[in-house]
Amino acid sequence: MTPVIMNVRMKKVFLYVVIGLLLLAIPAGVFYLSQNKDIRTRAAPATTLTLTPALQTVNVGDNLKLNVDIDPGSNQVVSADIYLTYDPTQLEAATITNGAAAPRVLNSGIIENGTASIKVGAASDEQPIVTRGTIAVLTLTAKSPTGNLTPSVVKFATNTFVGGLNEPTANVLIGTTPAKITITGPGAAASGSAAFPEATPNATPVPTSSLTPTPSATGSAAVTPPVLKILSPEENASVITSQPIINGTASPSSTITIVIHSDTEQTVTITADKNGNWAYKPISPLSPGPHSVVASGLDASGTTQTSTTTFVVAGGTGTDTTGATVSALPVSGTSETTLFLLGVGILFIASGALVWHF
Repeated sequence: MTPVIMNVRMKKVFLYVVIGLLLLAIPAGVFYLSQNKDIRTRAAPATTLTLTPALQTVNVGDNLKLNVDIDPGSNQVVSADIYLTYDPTQLEAATITNGAAAPRVLNSGIIENGTASIKVGAASDEQPIVTRGTIAVLTLTAKSPTGNLTPSVVKFATNTFVGGLNEPTANVLIGTTPAKITITGPGAAASGSAAFPEATPNATPVPTSSLTPTPSATGSAAVTPPVLKILSPEENASVITSQPIINGTASPSSTITIVIHSDTEQTVTITADKNGNWAYKPISPLSPGPHSVVASGLDASGTTQTSTTTFVVAGGTGTDTTGATVSALPVSGTSETTLFLLGVGILFIASGALVWHF
């Protein structure tokens, strides 16, 4: 066999190898990207907390119970820091304990003037909370009448926290629903009622994200959007400054708690201006890599709203003329997608050149 023939055959073998690698790379890359997208989708915060019964009427002197019900959605919940507030002139808390769905008490219940708190957990990290259930029970006593039009509200404080496994953000809580209690004048409870009547969980807890349509001026129903929202950095953005400005909207003059999950967790409480705008610049520089932000606050009705965003610090610093952070990569794309498409393009060019050569 002459060297010329061998050289031609070697080139053909190389061409077949390149084409084979190309055919393998495309489906493998598509599978990898789809898996990453699926993981990000399944890991999104989706947990809600609801106080049940949501509405009830009692007499002065009556005892009552409120269940803290959890709906973890697609999350695997391992712990919950529950902080409840109420009007101490109308209600007096007696105890707060864990519920059946959270068998471990991580921090014992604490009752103070107008607040009640407890930290509970799943049986173990291998047995997280993945279904609806009661994780805590609060017992109260009615102290003074409220009137039919102004019920007493028991609600979740902004520092309520729910931890999950394998999540992009530490706090997977996206919404809470308070309970409203109407207290009538002095009198005995209804015949046959127990000293501490059991609260009956709602069949379907209503999360904060399930918004009630509000009739517009024309009579048509218009959905009211959430007030609390992080506007920047956008989801999956890549920024080139280690201290990006985090800004968004909330109820005017409301208090917002911001938690930045990084190498060292940063927590700060700020106040929105009279127009509902707020902004915060991290005091400590963030290291290159992924970071997440959780902002939480109360709306006008006393319901906790939560907004999250995840971004990447690409390294270096830089801002535009307005002082806002400059994105190093397009917000709509990811580095994995860019590298994959670049690799496919190179393989196509290489195979095309070989085909033309032969």
